[in-house]
This record gives sequence, structure tokens and C-alpha cells, in this order.
Amino acid sequence: MLLIQEDARGDKPGLKYNRLRDAPVSAAWSEPEAREDKIHQIHLYPARFPAFIVERALEYAAARGVEVTRVGDVFCGSGTVTQVAGARNLEFWGCDINPVATLIARVKSARGEPERFNELAADISANFDRASSVPDLSPDAVSRLAPWYRPDQFGDLAKLRNAIGAKVPASDPSRAAFDCAFSAIVKPASQWRKRSVKPAMDARKAPTAVLQAFVRQCDFMSDAWAAMPNRPAPSAEILDGDVNTIERPNFPIDLIITSPPYATSYEYADVHQLSALWLGYADDHRRLRAGVIGTSTRRTDLGRALRHLNSIGMQVVFSLFEKDRALAEAMATYFLDMQKAVGRCHEFLRPGGICVFVVGNTQLNGVRIDNANHMVESLLAAGFTDIRVVKRSVTNKPNTPYRHPNGRLSSQPTGMHIYAEEFVLMAERR
Repeated sequence: MLLIQEDARGDKPGLKYNRLRDAPVSAAWSEPEAREDKIHQIHLYPARFPAFIVERALEYAAARGVEVTRVGDVFCGSGTVTQVAGARNLEFWGCDINPVATLIARVKSARGEPERFNELAADISANFDRASSVPDLSPDAVSRLAPWYRPDQFGDLAKLRNAIGAKVPASDPSRAAFDCAFSAIVKPASQWRKRSVKPAMDARKAPTAVLQAFVRQCDFMSDAWAAMPNRPAPSAEILDGDVNTIERPNFPIDLIITSPPYATSYEYADVHQLSALWLGYADDHRRLRAGVIGTSTRRTDLGRALRHLNSIGMQVVFSLFEKDRALAEAMATYFLDMQKAVGRCHEFLRPGGICVFVVGNTQLNGVRIDNANHMVESLLAAGFTDIRVVKRSVTNKPNTPYRHPNGRLSSQPTGMHIYAEEFVLMAERR
């Protein structure tokens, strides 16, 4: 491992900017030893965190002599970290600003009851034909959803939603699981282009039949729970909110394992807009962009930003400014958000705790975006010490291996191949 200590902050700018090039590639952090549990596949999620990395982080903490009883994830996404922590009988605290993500994470962290779930799923299916095809949604939500569906598909989804509400009220502990099952099928039942990570219509697509898709999804979720150990779930607190504004956990965390969003890559509010609208999280999904770290819609005045950016962030932003001022402002916002997020991780951890960040570099408009090095500077500034770095080869992103010049991920060749590797940064709190 490459070790970076506090005195590394005094490096000359050129040396500092290139200091991670000597980090070794670790096979252990690159490839899993076994196939992931089915529970991780209950809902599609872009750039989903690999479960085996959580295992490696727990092994690293043990090797450093850190006793872990409580794990955290400040960008918890679809809940990979919480699920693996629960399987290890460890408590969990996490947050994410995306309500669709936290729904999936809560379902994955719970110990599902296959027998009761199957009974309820059968009752919902039996009552599907008798349910109303008028959705219990605002006119604004309907106007945004309807263009994505054929009329019969839209009506069938409304019937299914109403059948779920009639059999499983919002107060029922099982409701989250059925909301998750419903969310998992709204995109396959639409005209959203297959495998697309941004909104794209495909009028020729043959959407999946709603009721059959729901039955298959419930069967899959039931099988996933049946394969898990039958024991009570440890405490898991998963909050809707931004790491930079959310209240700190009631109890300190021993180990934070997380992977930050990439700047200007995924607009999660857009990617999950169908689920967010159907589930009533918003009447206009664009409102869910507010506060999202990494969105291209948030920009910072560069004069103010440059007073607070660390040296790596400043170098990247200056390089971008000459080519695209708007992109430079978005990157400045992202870097400032990440500097604050690292400080909050330091606040959330107990003394002697460990933080593990998985982050990759990329290019925008020909400028190297050194996210990993910016993270190292942020960790040092926040008071972390003994930062250890390895690289991991990335082989699990077959759908979006390219970027457009504006940073958006793409499945089509653009001349900018990305994500050949990521950096794993492990830092200790004093």
C-alpha cells in the first residue's frame, strides 16, 4: 500500500498532484471471491457498490486492530454496505439524498418474511383486475409520467399501485418491500430505452406486462430473503438527507465505507424519476436535484470557491475554466461539497475509527479530474492520518464505460474510455 502521512501536505505542487501514481494495484480489492447474494439484485441501480469491497474494508479494519460494531455509509445508495454489515451482525447508520435509494436500502437491510410476503403478493395479484386504473397522483405527476407509457401500461401500473395500497397500507411494515417491488418494474414497463442511464425514449420497445413483471419480481425478492440467514436484523438507521446537512448519528461510528458520486455523471433524480413520481416522492422530479452532490445543475461563484478549495481542487478548476466556465463552476461546487463531506465523516467517526473511500478519476474536456488526490487533501485537512492507498481494477461497469466531454456517462464509444481503475483510500481518525 502507498502510505501518505501528514507531512505530505508540504509536497511541492507537481509532486503532490502525481503522488498517487505509485499506489499498487490490489487483486484483493479488484475481484470478488464469490458471487454476490441475490438480495443485491432486487432493484437495478446505476454504479452499484460491489459487496465484496465491504468485506475487504472490514478485514482491513480488523487488521488495523479496530473493533467494529457500527458501520456507516454517508452515500448509502441502494444499501450494499448496510446489507453486508447486517449479514455480519453489525449495526448500521447511513444516509442518502435520493429517496428511491433509501427505500431500496431499507428493504435490503431488513430481514424479509418470505411466507407473509408471498401471501400478500398473491392477494395483490388476485385483486389486480378489480382495482381502479385511475392513479392516486397529482395532475403534475400524471402529466410527467404519462408520456413514458402506452395507455394500457399506464392503466395497469395504476391498478397495481391501487391494489398494493388496498392490501398493504402505508403503516404495514411490509409496505416498503412492495413499494420496492413496484419501483423495480416501472421502468421495464415503460418506453424508457433499455440499459439507458439517462432519460431516453424508445417508442419501438415492447414493454413488459405489468402483472407478470410484478409476480416475477416478488418471487425473486422472496427467494433472495429465503437464501439469507434466518435471524433478527441488527439495528439499521437509514435516513433521507444530505451528508453535509444531516444531523450527526446519535452514536459514533467505528468504520465508514462509502463511494462518493462522480461529478456530472449520473443525475439520479432523472434516472429514478419514474419511481419517484409513482411513489409520490415528488410531483416534479426536478425538485429532487436540490442539494445533490455532483449534479451539473449546482454551480458556485468561482471567486468565493477559490478561497476555500484545496490545492488539488483549485488546480483542476483553473484548468477547466479556460475551456468551460459553467463546468468549472459545477466542479468547484462538487469539490467544496466533498471537502465538507470528508469533514463530516471525521465528525461521525469515533477516535481511532477508520474511513474507507472508493473513488475514481476521469477527464472532462481533456482535463484530468483528480478526484482521488483531491480526496487525499481533504482527508488530511480534516484531521485524518495514516492514509493508505491502493488501486483496484474495475471490470463491473460494462454498460457505461465511456464519457461525453460534458461528463455524462455513455454506453457508446466516445474516445474517452473511463473507469479502468479506482482508488481505495483508507484513513484513520485521530
